[in-house]
Amino acid sequence: MLTPMRLAVSGTLLGAEKALESGETMWNLSGGFHHASNLNMEGFCIYNDIGITYQQLRKNGHLSETDKVLIIDVDAHHGNGNAYSFKDNENVHLLDVYNEDIYPTSSFTRNRVNFPVPLKSGVEGEEYLTKLNQALELVIDEYALAFVIAGTDVLAVDKLGGFKLTIEDVVEREKSVLSRLKSLNIPTVVTGGGGYSKQSASAIAAAIRACTAL
Repeated sequence: MLTPMRLAVSGTLLGAEKALESGETMWNLSGGFHHASNLNMEGFCIYNDIGITYQQLRKNGHLSETDKVLIIDVDAHHGNGNAYSFKDNENVHLLDVYNEDIYPTSSFTRNRVNFPVPLKSGVEGEEYLTKLNQALELVIDEYALAFVIAGTDVLAVDKLGGFKLTIEDVVEREKSVLSRLKSLNIPTVVTGGGGYSKQSASAIAAAIRACTAL
């Protein structure tokens, strides 16, 4: 059980190093374990790969003490582990689009989010994408690196997310996020996040194909 989780963490770290070297977008089909924190595991997440990656990038000199990092979390669930892990780090900013009606409901970690986009259960693609794009407009070019948690549990067929997005909506979501980051010249690592339906793989593949042309 631990080996694939550790490989996923390594994938996020390798992707971050390559993104910083090249200035491009890197994809880790796993990772995005946003419920784990620097203190404990939670919600199917044993390690916090972004937190570990950040520590290693600081240690190996890829990031300085003052470099700012952005986490864009578009998984259906609030990323409470990331919010807790970086609660005292003013250089790490979080943009979180999540279903406010479902787990996790910690008000402390929700309040830590810099760009919060809480949505209700049953949200469809048009409203979701509109609110996401409004939040993305607030992002500026002050970040040395961005992480994206691209969970596919937003799909209507997913029983855990509570949203009603289609595969096409997920593709548009990733295009919106990555287009904005690319326009700001922010190196980016995309991680998998949650996804608990048979459409998950199709949505990820379609998004990667669409985003390679950006």
